[in-house]
Amino acid sequence: MRDAAPGRFISMRKKLVIDIGNTVTKLGVFEGKKLLCTQWHETITPQDIENIQARYPDLNAAIVCTVAREPVFLARALAKFSYFIDWQSYMPDLRIPVRLNYQHPETLGRDRVAVASAVRSMYPDENVLCIVFGSCVTYNVVDKTACFLGGAISPGLNMRLRAMHRFTEALPMVDIRQERCTDQINDTQTALYSGALDGLRYEVEGYIARYEKRFPNLKVVLTGGNSGYFEKSLNYQIFAHQNLVLTGLNEILDLNGSQKKE
Repeated sequence: MRDAAPGRFISMRKKLVIDIGNTVTKLGVFEGKKLLCTQWHETITPQDIENIQARYPDLNAAIVCTVAREPVFLARALAKFSYFIDWQSYMPDLRIPVRLNYQHPETLGRDRVAVASAVRSMYPDENVLCIVFGSCVTYNVVDKTACFLGGAISPGLNMRLRAMHRFTEALPMVDIRQERCTDQINDTQTALYSGALDGLRYEVEGYIARYEKRFPNLKVVLTGGNSGYFEKSLNYQIFAHQNLVLTGLNEILDLNGSQKKE
């Protein structure tokens, strides 16, 4: 963490929030808690940062969260901001809005902490299971006392399909975007499609049922690039939200940047 004037409150106007994932980098600009715009990039470039700064010249705070390798130029480009959090690894002094009930918090993905921070802000004093459909599927439990309790990690949709193709001699690669009817499974491509999509749906329903037994009035939240495949097919009341990682990072940025530096 870095601020330009230690010992003073940081007045954050518009804020740049960056989430570097395994397959895509997401940028968001916030004013307060309002998300003004989002951008998705396969690979972020210096020009992308220059363009967003030109569009929002009053940006003066930023946070970067990464589960992959951060481009070398990024920290240099954002270091001019009044306040900047470069969250590449475990930061024990970073303020977050949840407590971590996790045996080794240094191994916990920063994106999962951000998701937990977002659902705590959106659903305070409630028990929440947030399921993130990314490269992997993560099940993230935040109880009504603001304690993050962890949760399972399993292969995502595309990873399941790629694994069946890569680790066999004859099974083809199936594009999950090509929708197939699985009422009758009588060809190999549909069999693979159903195994990945329906299999994951049954898994998700199993985890929801498991946590509903433990937590009364459980709220189930879906997010992530592939969450749309499950928003209408699950036999549970669910709440779908995009950009939860960005929202959680904005919460963390506000919590740290608005505190007085000693």
